[in-house]
Amino acid sequence: MKKNIIIFVVFILSGCQTASFNPDPALFQKDNGVAFQVSSHHPTGGDAWTIQPGETKILMDEKGPAIIRNIWFTLGGGPDASHGVDLLRKLTIRMFWDNEESPSVEAPFGDFFGNGFGIYKPFYSQYIGITSKGYFSYFPMPFRKRGRIEVTNTSKHQIIIFFHFLGAKYDDLPDDTLYFHAQWRRENPPEFGKNYTILNAKGKGYYAGCFMFMQGYTSEDKLNFLEGDEWIYVDNATNAVIKGTGGEDYFQGAWYFSGGPFHAPHHGLILLDHKNKQVGCYRFHILDRINFEKNIRVEIEHGQRIFNEAKADFASTVFWYQDEPHKPFAPISDDREPTKTVPGLIMDGAVEFEGTTGTHPYYVCTYNGGWSRDMAALISFTKTNDFIEKEFEVEKDNKYSVGINYIMNDHNGIFKVEIDGKKIGCDIDGYFDDPMDAYLLCRNKASGLIHLGKIDLVRGKHKIKITAVGKNNNSKGYKAIIDCVTVTRPH
Repeated sequence: MKKNIIIFVVFILSGCQTASFNPDPALFQKDNGVAFQVSSHHPTGGDAWTIQPGETKILMDEKGPAIIRNIWFTLGGGPDASHGVDLLRKLTIRMFWDNEESPSVEAPFGDFFGNGFGIYKPFYSQYIGITSKGYFSYFPMPFRKRGRIEVTNTSKHQIIIFFHFLGAKYDDLPDDTLYFHAQWRRENPPEFGKNYTILNAKGKGYYAGCFMFMQGYTSEDKLNFLEGDEWIYVDNATNAVIKGTGGEDYFQGAWYFSGGPFHAPHHGLILLDHKNKQVGCYRFHILDRINFEKNIRVEIEHGQRIFNEAKADFASTVFWYQDEPHKPFAPISDDREPTKTVPGLIMDGAVEFEGTTGTHPYYVCTYNGGWSRDMAALISFTKTNDFIEKEFEVEKDNKYSVGINYIMNDHNGIFKVEIDGKKIGCDIDGYFDDPMDAYLLCRNKASGLIHLGKIDLVRGKHKIKITAVGKNNNSKGYKAIIDCVTVTRPH
Protein backbone atom coordinates (compact mmCIF):
# COMPACT_ATOMS: atom_id res chain seq x y z
CA MET A 1 0.00 0.00 0.00
CA LYS A 2 2.80 2.46 0.88
CA LYS A 3 4.61 1.75 -2.39
CA ASN A 4 1.48 2.56 -4.38
CA ILE A 5 1.07 5.84 -2.56
CA ILE A 6 4.67 6.90 -3.23
CA ILE A 7 4.41 6.10 -6.93
CA PHE A 8 1.18 8.08 -7.16
CA VAL A 9 2.68 11.17 -5.53
CA VAL A 10 5.77 11.07 -7.73
CA PHE A 11 3.54 10.90 -10.81
CA ILE A 12 1.73 14.09 -9.85
CA LEU A 13 4.91 16.00 -9.09
CA SER A 14 6.47 14.89 -12.33
CA GLY A 15 3.43 16.08 -14.25
CA CYS A 16 3.65 19.52 -12.68
CA GLN A 17 7.35 19.90 -13.35
CA THR A 18 7.17 19.02 -17.04
CA ALA A 19 4.07 21.03 -18.01
CA SER A 20 5.18 23.46 -20.75
CA PHE A 21 1.91 25.30 -21.21
CA ASN A 22 -1.22 25.62 -19.08
CA PRO A 23 -3.95 27.71 -20.74
CA ASP A 24 -6.08 27.85 -17.59
CA PRO A 25 -3.87 27.51 -14.51
CA ALA A 26 -5.56 27.09 -11.16
CA LEU A 27 -5.58 30.13 -8.91
CA PHE A 28 -2.77 28.66 -6.84
CA GLN A 29 -0.54 28.13 -9.88
CA LYS A 30 1.41 30.38 -12.22
CA ASP A 31 1.83 29.60 -15.89
CA ASN A 32 5.03 29.97 -17.88
CA GLY A 33 4.05 33.21 -19.62
CA VAL A 34 6.06 36.42 -19.34
CA ALA A 35 3.71 39.36 -18.85
CA PHE A 36 3.62 42.19 -21.36
CA GLN A 37 1.40 45.19 -21.91
CA VAL A 38 0.86 47.54 -24.82
CA SER A 39 -0.86 50.78 -23.90
CA SER A 40 -1.35 54.43 -24.70
CA HIS A 41 0.91 55.33 -21.77
CA HIS A 42 3.32 58.18 -22.35
CA PRO A 43 5.74 59.22 -19.60
CA THR A 44 5.56 62.95 -20.34
CA GLY A 45 3.10 63.74 -23.12
CA GLY A 46 -0.19 62.49 -21.69
CA ASP A 47 -1.70 59.07 -22.19
CA ALA A 48 -4.36 59.83 -24.80
CA TRP A 49 -3.98 58.99 -28.48
CA THR A 50 -5.72 61.14 -31.06
CA ILE A 51 -7.47 59.61 -34.09
CA GLN A 52 -8.28 62.19 -36.76
CA PRO A 53 -11.30 61.88 -39.12
CA GLY A 54 -10.49 59.30 -41.79
CA GLU A 55 -7.35 58.14 -39.98
CA THR A 56 -6.38 54.52 -39.28
CA LYS A 57 -4.00 54.14 -36.37
CA ILE A 58 -2.15 50.98 -35.28
CA LEU A 59 -2.45 50.56 -31.52
CA MET A 60 -0.47 47.35 -31.20
CA ASP A 61 1.97 45.47 -33.44
CA GLU A 62 3.58 42.78 -31.31
CA LYS A 63 5.60 39.64 -31.99
CA GLY A 64 4.43 36.28 -30.67
CA PRO A 65 3.98 33.65 -29.50
CA ALA A 66 1.65 35.41 -27.09
CA ILE A 67 -1.88 35.55 -25.71
CA ILE A 68 -3.69 38.79 -25.00
CA ARG A 69 -5.77 38.14 -21.89
CA ASN A 70 -7.43 41.50 -21.40
CA ILE A 71 -8.13 44.58 -23.51
CA TRP A 72 -9.48 47.87 -22.15
CA PHE A 73 -10.40 51.21 -23.73
CA THR A 74 -12.06 54.47 -22.99
CA LEU A 75 -12.98 57.14 -25.52
CA GLY A 76 -13.51 60.87 -25.83
CA GLY A 77 -14.03 63.54 -28.43
CA GLY A 78 -16.71 63.84 -31.05
CA PRO A 79 -19.37 66.55 -30.84
CA ASP A 80 -19.90 65.78 -27.15
CA ALA A 81 -18.83 63.32 -24.47
CA SER A 82 -21.99 61.20 -24.65
CA HIS A 83 -20.31 58.14 -26.18
CA GLY A 84 -22.89 58.30 -28.98
CA VAL A 85 -22.91 57.31 -32.65
CA ASP A 86 -19.63 59.00 -33.62
CA LEU A 87 -17.67 57.14 -30.99
CA LEU A 88 -19.57 53.87 -30.85
CA ARG A 89 -20.57 53.23 -34.46
CA LYS A 90 -18.13 55.26 -36.54
CA LEU A 91 -14.94 54.06 -34.90
CA THR A 92 -14.00 50.63 -36.29
CA ILE A 93 -11.76 48.14 -34.49
CA ARG A 94 -9.77 45.49 -36.39
CA MET A 95 -7.40 42.74 -35.28
CA PHE A 96 -4.97 40.76 -37.45
CA TRP A 97 -3.11 37.61 -36.45
CA ASP A 98 0.12 36.23 -37.95
CA ASN A 99 0.54 38.61 -40.91
CA GLU A 100 -2.89 37.85 -42.38
CA GLU A 101 -4.32 40.33 -44.88
CA SER A 102 -7.99 39.85 -43.95
CA PRO A 103 -8.79 40.87 -40.36
CA SER A 104 -9.96 38.24 -37.90
CA VAL A 105 -11.85 40.94 -35.98
CA GLU A 106 -13.78 43.77 -37.61
CA ALA A 107 -16.64 45.67 -35.98
CA PRO A 108 -17.80 49.12 -34.98
CA PHE A 109 -16.30 49.84 -31.59
CA GLY A 110 -19.57 49.98 -29.65
CA ASP A 111 -21.05 46.92 -31.34
CA PHE A 112 -17.92 44.92 -30.49
CA PHE A 113 -18.33 45.74 -26.80
CA GLY A 114 -22.11 45.25 -26.70
CA ASN A 115 -23.46 48.75 -27.32
CA GLY A 116 -25.41 48.74 -30.57
CA PHE A 117 -27.47 51.59 -32.07
CA GLY A 118 -24.74 54.05 -30.99
CA ILE A 119 -26.33 54.10 -27.53
CA TYR A 120 -24.12 53.95 -24.45
CA LYS A 121 -25.43 51.36 -21.99
CA PRO A 122 -23.22 49.90 -19.24
CA PHE A 123 -23.44 46.14 -18.62
CA TYR A 124 -21.16 43.31 -17.65
CA SER A 125 -20.67 39.65 -18.51
CA GLN A 126 -17.89 37.24 -17.73
CA TYR A 127 -16.05 37.96 -20.97
CA ILE A 128 -16.90 41.44 -22.20
CA GLY A 129 -18.71 44.56 -21.05
CA ILE A 130 -18.73 48.25 -20.20
CA THR A 131 -18.26 49.58 -16.68
CA SER A 132 -18.30 53.30 -15.93
CA LYS A 133 -17.29 54.14 -19.52
CA GLY A 134 -14.47 51.61 -19.53
CA TYR A 135 -14.76 49.02 -22.33
CA PHE A 136 -13.24 45.64 -21.49
CA SER A 137 -12.83 42.12 -22.86
CA TYR A 138 -11.38 38.98 -21.28
CA PHE A 139 -11.66 36.84 -24.41
CA PRO A 140 -8.18 35.28 -24.81
CA MET A 141 -6.57 36.30 -28.11
CA PRO A 142 -3.58 34.12 -29.06
CA PHE A 143 -1.16 34.64 -31.91
CA ARG A 144 2.03 32.82 -32.91
CA LYS A 145 3.97 35.25 -35.09
CA ARG A 146 2.39 38.67 -34.90
CA GLY A 147 -0.62 40.43 -33.40
CA ARG A 148 -1.87 43.76 -34.73
CA ILE A 149 -4.76 45.89 -33.44
CA GLU A 150 -5.89 49.05 -35.20
CA VAL A 151 -8.79 51.50 -35.25
CA THR A 152 -10.25 53.63 -38.03
CA ASN A 153 -12.19 56.84 -37.43
CA THR A 154 -14.95 57.20 -40.06
CA SER A 155 -16.67 60.08 -38.25
CA LYS A 156 -16.21 63.76 -39.01
CA HIS A 157 -14.78 64.44 -35.57
CA GLN A 158 -11.49 63.91 -33.79
CA ILE A 159 -11.57 61.01 -31.32
CA ILE A 160 -9.22 60.42 -28.41
CA ILE A 161 -8.63 56.99 -26.91
CA PHE A 162 -6.90 55.52 -23.90
CA PHE A 163 -6.12 51.80 -24.00
CA HIS A 164 -4.12 48.93 -22.58
CA PHE A 165 -3.77 45.36 -23.77
CA LEU A 166 -2.40 42.94 -21.18
CA GLY A 167 -1.11 39.46 -21.95
CA ALA A 168 1.77 37.06 -21.75
CA LYS A 169 4.45 35.76 -24.12
CA TYR A 170 5.45 32.11 -24.42
CA ASP A 171 8.14 30.00 -26.04
CA ASP A 172 5.42 28.31 -28.09
CA LEU A 173 1.68 27.66 -28.18
CA PRO A 174 -0.04 24.28 -28.45
CA ASP A 175 -0.52 22.95 -31.98
CA ASP A 176 -4.32 22.99 -31.54
CA THR A 177 -4.48 26.67 -30.53
CA LEU A 178 -7.45 28.42 -32.13
CA TYR A 179 -7.60 32.10 -33.05
CA PHE A 180 -10.15 34.63 -31.81
CA HIS A 181 -12.56 36.05 -34.41
CA ALA A 182 -15.35 38.61 -34.34
CA GLN A 183 -17.47 40.05 -37.16
CA TRP A 184 -20.18 42.67 -37.38
CA ARG A 185 -23.11 42.29 -39.75
CA ARG A 186 -26.15 44.41 -40.45
CA GLU A 187 -29.26 43.97 -42.59
CA ASN A 188 -31.65 46.88 -42.55
CA PRO A 189 -34.08 45.28 -43.13
CA PRO A 190 -33.33 41.57 -43.50
CA GLU A 191 -34.67 39.98 -46.64
CA PHE A 192 -38.30 38.88 -46.52
CA GLY A 193 -38.52 35.09 -46.42
CA LYS A 194 -34.83 34.59 -45.58
CA ASN A 195 -33.15 34.04 -42.21
CA TYR A 196 -30.72 36.64 -40.89
CA THR A 197 -27.13 35.31 -40.94
CA ILE A 198 -25.15 35.72 -37.73
CA LEU A 199 -22.13 33.62 -38.73
CA ASN A 200 -20.95 31.85 -41.88
CA ALA A 201 -17.46 30.48 -41.28
CA LYS A 202 -15.22 27.88 -42.88
CA GLY A 203 -12.54 25.99 -40.98
CA LYS A 204 -12.30 24.15 -37.65
CA GLY A 205 -13.29 25.66 -34.32
CA TYR A 206 -16.30 26.56 -32.22
CA TYR A 207 -19.03 29.18 -32.09
CA ALA A 208 -18.53 31.28 -28.96
CA GLY A 209 -21.64 33.50 -29.06
CA CYS A 210 -22.97 36.85 -30.21
CA PHE A 211 -24.53 40.20 -29.50
CA MET A 212 -27.79 40.98 -31.30
CA PHE A 213 -29.19 44.47 -31.83
CA MET A 214 -32.74 44.55 -33.21
CA GLN A 215 -35.08 47.48 -33.78
CA GLY A 216 -38.57 47.94 -35.16
CA TYR A 217 -39.32 50.81 -37.50
CA THR A 218 -42.47 52.22 -35.90
CA SER A 219 -43.65 53.00 -32.40
CA GLU A 220 -46.55 50.59 -32.98
CA ASP A 221 -44.22 47.62 -33.56
CA LYS A 222 -45.07 44.79 -31.15
CA LEU A 223 -41.47 43.43 -31.06
CA ASN A 224 -42.64 40.70 -33.40
CA PHE A 225 -39.12 40.56 -34.79
CA LEU A 226 -38.42 38.41 -31.70
CA GLU A 227 -40.73 35.73 -33.13
CA GLY A 228 -37.78 34.01 -34.76
CA ASP A 229 -35.94 30.78 -34.03
CA GLU A 230 -32.19 30.21 -34.27
CA TRP A 231 -30.94 27.61 -36.75
CA ILE A 232 -27.36 26.33 -36.57
CA TYR A 233 -25.89 24.12 -39.32
CA VAL A 234 -22.57 22.33 -38.78
CA ASP A 235 -20.20 20.71 -41.30
CA ASN A 236 -22.30 20.88 -44.48
CA ALA A 237 -25.35 19.41 -42.75
CA THR A 238 -28.61 20.18 -44.53
CA ASN A 239 -30.54 19.64 -41.30
CA ALA A 240 -29.86 22.12 -38.50
CA VAL A 241 -28.32 20.63 -35.36
CA ILE A 242 -29.82 23.48 -33.30
CA LYS A 243 -33.44 24.57 -33.78
CA GLY A 244 -34.75 27.22 -31.44
CA THR A 245 -38.08 28.27 -30.00
CA GLY A 246 -37.91 32.06 -30.26
CA GLY A 247 -35.60 35.05 -30.33
CA GLU A 248 -35.77 35.99 -26.67
CA ASP A 249 -35.66 32.29 -25.74
CA TYR A 250 -32.26 31.93 -27.41
CA PHE A 251 -30.94 34.74 -25.22
CA GLN A 252 -32.34 32.93 -22.16
CA GLY A 253 -35.24 35.32 -21.61
CA ALA A 254 -38.94 34.77 -22.28
CA TRP A 255 -42.23 36.44 -23.21
CA TYR A 256 -40.66 39.27 -25.20
CA PHE A 257 -38.25 39.96 -22.31
CA SER A 258 -41.22 41.02 -20.18
CA GLY A 259 -39.08 40.95 -17.01
CA GLY A 260 -36.75 43.66 -18.31
CA PRO A 261 -32.95 43.91 -18.62
CA PHE A 262 -30.65 41.47 -16.81
CA HIS A 263 -26.93 40.65 -16.78
CA ALA A 264 -25.64 37.10 -16.33
CA PRO A 265 -22.16 35.69 -16.99
CA HIS A 266 -23.12 34.03 -20.29
CA HIS A 267 -26.34 35.73 -21.39
CA GLY A 268 -28.23 38.93 -20.84
CA LEU A 269 -30.46 41.75 -22.01
CA ILE A 270 -28.50 45.00 -22.27
CA LEU A 271 -31.23 47.24 -23.65
CA LEU A 272 -35.02 47.05 -23.90
CA ASP A 273 -36.52 50.31 -25.13
CA HIS A 274 -40.24 49.96 -25.83
CA LYS A 275 -40.56 53.56 -27.01
CA ASN A 276 -37.95 53.15 -29.74
CA LYS A 277 -38.52 49.38 -30.13
CA GLN A 278 -34.86 48.55 -29.51
CA VAL A 279 -33.50 45.29 -28.10
CA GLY A 280 -29.83 44.54 -27.37
CA CYS A 281 -28.87 41.14 -25.94
CA TYR A 282 -26.06 38.58 -25.71
CA ARG A 283 -25.49 34.84 -25.53
CA PHE A 284 -22.08 33.19 -25.10
CA HIS A 285 -21.50 29.50 -25.84
CA ILE A 286 -18.50 28.87 -23.63
CA LEU A 287 -19.95 26.26 -21.30
CA ASP A 288 -22.10 24.86 -24.13
CA ARG A 289 -19.76 25.15 -27.11
CA ILE A 290 -20.95 24.39 -30.62
CA ASN A 291 -18.00 22.82 -32.41
CA PHE A 292 -17.37 22.51 -36.14
CA GLU A 293 -14.77 20.61 -38.14
CA LYS A 294 -15.41 22.05 -41.62
CA ASN A 295 -17.83 24.96 -41.45
CA ILE A 296 -20.70 26.48 -39.52
CA ARG A 297 -23.70 28.63 -40.32
CA VAL A 298 -25.63 30.40 -37.55
CA GLU A 299 -28.93 31.99 -38.54
CA ILE A 300 -31.98 33.46 -36.83
CA GLU A 301 -35.43 34.14 -38.20
CA HIS A 302 -36.91 37.64 -38.07
CA GLY A 303 -40.49 36.75 -37.43
CA GLN A 304 -41.63 33.17 -37.28
CA ARG A 305 -41.59 30.34 -39.83
CA ILE A 306 -40.22 30.30 -43.35
CA PHE A 307 -41.66 33.69 -44.22
CA ASN A 308 -39.52 35.82 -41.87
CA GLU A 309 -42.26 38.38 -41.90
CA ALA A 310 -41.05 40.99 -39.39
CA LYS A 311 -39.46 44.03 -41.02
CA ALA A 312 -36.82 45.48 -38.72
CA ASP A 313 -33.21 46.64 -38.39
CA PHE A 314 -30.99 43.66 -37.50
CA ALA A 315 -27.32 43.89 -36.54
CA SER A 316 -25.00 41.50 -34.74
CA THR A 317 -21.46 40.97 -33.55
CA VAL A 318 -20.49 37.31 -33.53
CA PHE A 319 -17.56 35.71 -31.68
CA TRP A 320 -15.88 32.42 -32.55
CA TYR A 321 -12.56 30.60 -32.42
CA GLN A 322 -11.08 28.74 -35.37
CA ASP A 323 -7.87 27.73 -37.09
CA GLU A 324 -6.41 29.88 -39.85
CA PRO A 325 -6.88 30.84 -42.58
CA HIS A 326 -10.44 32.03 -42.06
CA LYS A 327 -12.99 32.86 -44.73
CA PRO A 328 -12.43 36.56 -45.64
CA PHE A 329 -15.14 38.92 -44.43
CA ALA A 330 -17.37 40.87 -46.76
CA PRO A 331 -16.59 44.61 -46.65
CA ILE A 332 -18.02 46.10 -43.47
CA SER A 333 -21.13 48.14 -44.11
CA ASP A 334 -20.90 51.93 -44.22
CA ASP A 335 -24.52 52.01 -43.04
CA ARG A 336 -23.79 52.93 -39.43
CA GLU A 337 -26.54 55.43 -38.60
CA PRO A 338 -29.17 53.97 -36.29
CA THR A 339 -32.72 53.64 -37.53
CA LYS A 340 -35.07 56.40 -36.43
CA THR A 341 -38.29 54.99 -35.01
CA VAL A 342 -41.26 56.83 -36.48
CA PRO A 343 -44.90 56.99 -35.38
CA GLY A 344 -46.85 53.98 -36.52
CA LEU A 345 -49.84 54.14 -38.82
CA ILE A 346 -52.97 55.08 -36.89
CA MET A 347 -55.85 55.77 -39.22
CA ASP A 348 -57.75 58.98 -38.62
CA GLY A 349 -60.71 58.34 -36.35
CA ALA A 350 -59.81 54.66 -35.93
CA VAL A 351 -61.91 52.57 -33.56
CA GLU A 352 -59.65 49.57 -32.90
CA PHE A 353 -61.33 46.23 -32.13
CA GLU A 354 -58.36 44.31 -30.72
CA GLY A 355 -58.96 43.49 -27.08
CA THR A 356 -62.73 43.51 -27.52
CA THR A 357 -64.55 40.58 -25.91
CA GLY A 358 -64.98 37.81 -28.47
CA THR A 359 -61.86 38.68 -30.50
CA HIS A 360 -58.28 37.47 -30.68
CA PRO A 361 -55.21 39.57 -31.60
CA TYR A 362 -54.07 39.26 -35.21
CA TYR A 363 -50.57 40.64 -35.81
CA VAL A 364 -49.46 41.98 -39.15
CA CYS A 365 -46.50 40.86 -41.22
CA THR A 366 -44.80 44.24 -41.07
CA TYR A 367 -43.57 43.90 -44.66
CA ASN A 368 -47.26 44.31 -45.58
CA GLY A 369 -48.03 47.57 -43.84
CA GLY A 370 -51.40 49.24 -44.15
CA TRP A 371 -52.74 48.14 -40.76
CA SER A 372 -53.66 50.70 -38.15
CA ARG A 373 -51.43 50.06 -35.12
CA ASP A 374 -49.97 46.97 -36.86
CA MET A 375 -52.69 44.75 -35.46
CA ALA A 376 -56.21 43.56 -36.13
CA ALA A 377 -58.97 41.68 -34.31
CA LEU A 378 -59.90 38.16 -35.40
CA ILE A 379 -63.63 37.62 -34.91
CA SER A 380 -64.41 33.91 -35.10
CA PHE A 381 -68.02 34.05 -36.24
CA THR A 382 -69.38 30.54 -36.87
CA LYS A 383 -72.87 31.30 -38.21
CA THR A 384 -75.15 34.10 -39.33
CA ASN A 385 -76.29 36.60 -36.71
CA ASP A 386 -73.17 36.18 -34.59
CA PHE A 387 -71.98 39.67 -33.59
CA ILE A 388 -69.62 41.74 -31.49
CA GLU A 389 -69.98 45.32 -30.26
CA LYS A 390 -67.53 48.10 -29.49
CA GLU A 391 -68.25 51.39 -27.74
CA PHE A 392 -66.67 54.64 -28.95
CA GLU A 393 -67.09 58.35 -28.28
CA VAL A 394 -67.27 61.55 -30.35
CA GLU A 395 -66.54 65.02 -29.04
CA LYS A 396 -69.03 67.09 -31.08
CA ASP A 397 -72.43 66.89 -32.70
CA ASN A 398 -71.75 66.48 -36.40
CA LYS A 399 -72.15 64.38 -39.51
CA TYR A 400 -69.48 61.69 -39.52
CA SER A 401 -67.95 59.64 -42.31
CA VAL A 402 -67.61 55.91 -41.58
CA GLY A 403 -65.00 53.60 -43.14
CA ILE A 404 -63.52 50.18 -42.55
CA ASN A 405 -60.20 48.41 -43.06
CA TYR A 406 -60.36 44.61 -42.88
CA ILE A 407 -58.04 41.71 -43.61
CA MET A 408 -58.85 39.51 -46.60
CA ASN A 409 -58.56 35.71 -46.86
CA ASP A 410 -60.46 32.53 -47.73
CA HIS A 411 -62.07 32.03 -44.28
CA ASN A 412 -63.92 35.32 -44.14
CA GLY A 413 -67.68 35.60 -44.32
CA ILE A 414 -70.07 38.41 -45.21
CA PHE A 415 -70.79 40.93 -42.47
CA LYS A 416 -72.47 44.28 -41.91
CA VAL A 417 -71.60 47.34 -39.85
CA GLU A 418 -74.14 49.18 -37.71
CA ILE A 419 -73.82 52.24 -35.50
CA ASP A 420 -76.46 52.65 -32.81
CA GLY A 421 -78.63 50.10 -34.65
CA LYS A 422 -78.40 51.83 -38.03
CA LYS A 423 -76.75 49.92 -40.86
CA ILE A 424 -73.93 51.85 -42.58
CA GLY A 425 -73.32 51.05 -46.23
CA CYS A 426 -73.70 47.68 -47.92
CA ASP A 427 -72.83 44.20 -46.68
CA ILE A 428 -69.10 43.47 -46.87
CA ASP A 429 -67.82 40.24 -48.38
CA GLY A 430 -64.47 39.61 -46.70
CA TYR A 431 -63.63 36.60 -48.88
CA PHE A 432 -60.44 36.67 -50.92
CA ASP A 433 -58.69 33.79 -52.65
CA ASP A 434 -55.72 33.73 -50.27
CA PRO A 435 -55.23 31.03 -47.62
CA MET A 436 -55.87 32.31 -44.11
CA ASP A 437 -52.62 32.90 -42.24
CA ALA A 438 -53.36 33.05 -38.54
CA TYR A 439 -49.99 31.98 -37.17
CA LEU A 440 -48.25 34.68 -35.13
CA LEU A 441 -47.61 37.18 -37.92
CA CYS A 442 -50.31 37.38 -40.57
CA ARG A 443 -49.16 37.84 -44.16
CA ASN A 444 -52.71 38.36 -45.54
CA LYS A 445 -53.36 41.73 -47.13
CA ALA A 446 -55.55 44.52 -45.83
CA SER A 447 -58.43 45.79 -47.93
CA GLY A 448 -57.37 49.40 -47.60
CA LEU A 449 -59.75 51.94 -46.14
CA ILE A 450 -63.22 51.52 -47.66
CA HIS A 451 -65.81 54.27 -47.29
CA LEU A 452 -69.16 52.94 -46.03
CA GLY A 453 -71.30 56.04 -45.63
CA LYS A 454 -72.18 58.96 -43.37
CA ILE A 455 -74.17 59.26 -40.16
CA ASP A 456 -75.25 62.08 -37.83
CA LEU A 457 -73.88 61.60 -34.33
CA VAL A 458 -74.31 63.67 -31.16
CA ARG A 459 -71.55 64.31 -28.67
CA GLY A 460 -70.98 61.35 -26.36
CA LYS A 461 -70.84 57.56 -26.50
CA HIS A 462 -72.06 55.34 -29.32
CA LYS A 463 -71.84 51.68 -30.27
CA ILE A 464 -70.53 49.90 -33.35
CA LYS A 465 -71.96 46.45 -34.04
CA ILE A 466 -70.50 43.98 -36.55
CA THR A 467 -72.78 41.09 -37.47
CA ALA A 468 -72.27 37.99 -39.64
CA VAL A 469 -74.91 37.85 -42.37
CA GLY A 470 -73.67 34.92 -44.48
CA LYS A 471 -70.71 33.70 -46.48
CA ASN A 472 -69.40 33.49 -50.00
CA ASN A 473 -69.89 30.07 -51.62
CA ASN A 474 -66.12 29.81 -51.98
CA SER A 475 -65.37 30.76 -48.39
CA LYS A 476 -64.39 28.27 -45.71
CA GLY A 477 -65.99 30.19 -42.89
CA TYR A 478 -67.83 33.18 -41.45
CA LYS A 479 -64.88 34.95 -39.84
CA ALA A 480 -64.29 38.68 -39.89
CA ILE A 481 -60.82 40.16 -39.32
CA ILE A 482 -61.24 43.84 -38.56
CA ASP A 483 -58.32 46.22 -38.44
CA CYS A 484 -60.49 49.19 -37.54
CA VAL A 485 -63.66 51.10 -38.25
CA THR A 486 -63.02 54.81 -38.81
CA VAL A 487 -65.40 57.53 -37.68
CA THR A 488 -64.27 60.96 -38.87
CA ARG A 489 -65.69 64.42 -39.33
CA PRO A 490 -65.58 65.65 -42.96
CA HIS A 491 -62.86 68.25 -43.49
